[in-house]
Amino acid sequence: MKPNILFVARRSSCLQVLESAAQQASLLPDVCDTAGHAVDRLATQSYSALVVDLEAPGAENVLRMAHLLPSADRPVVFAMVSDRTPVATAYEFRANFVLYKPLQAEQVLRSLRAARGFMPMDRRRSSRSAAKSLVHFDLPGSAGYPAMLLDVNASGMSVQTTGAIPLRNTIPFRLQLPEGGIVRGAAEVLWTDSSGRAGLIFSKLATQARESIASWLSSQQDRRQNPRKTSKRHLTLAASSL
Repeated sequence: MKPNILFVARRSSCLQVLESAAQQASLLPDVCDTAGHAVDRLATQSYSALVVDLEAPGAENVLRMAHLLPSADRPVVFAMVSDRTPVATAYEFRANFVLYKPLQAEQVLRSLRAARGFMPMDRRRSSRSAAKSLVHFDLPGSAGYPAMLLDVNASGMSVQTTGAIPLRNTIPFRLQLPEGGIVRGAAEVLWTDSSGRAGLIFSKLATQARESIASWLSSQQDRRQNPRKTSKRHLTLAASSL
């Protein structure tokens, strides 16, 4: 089965070159024209490869998200750069390959074929499972800082990021629930460590948001007491403590 590849770029001649090269390299292409959509896609679906235009708004968040994934789930990452984008930026965000704009079809095809040996096969129907829920933190001057949810309870949550979250009184957040629902609120950072983990306590949650979290916690307790019972609503989290 063919591996798949996600392109994060606007419709342009660059994207035409990428899609043509993917076809020749026997890769199944998927396209996101905004960083926000790409981050959500990476949190819920698996890809063998990822191509990100570093000039796209929010590109760094897409690369952070890719690096947050468990090593077995990480796609091979290509960064597109131009003469306005220092090559060092690509490697700062741990890109595996660099593509130079304006794209040359031969160069792109050669790079994709070179990376094929590192790409896990056929992830088209693979969905993410443990610890794959996404949290967006709305930091000042940022398009949205993504993190992976590790654990949550009625009082707060712990997360994994690729960089330290600043200690602040309150940080607005959006927590993506598994079936498309979003919990919004604000939280206070209680602690962070050098690995990028952080613990936060909820400082502002609407009644509906609290009810959504309480409902999930109740469903988890029910599943532990009745392991053979399948709940329609579920959120599998990695073991961690606040």
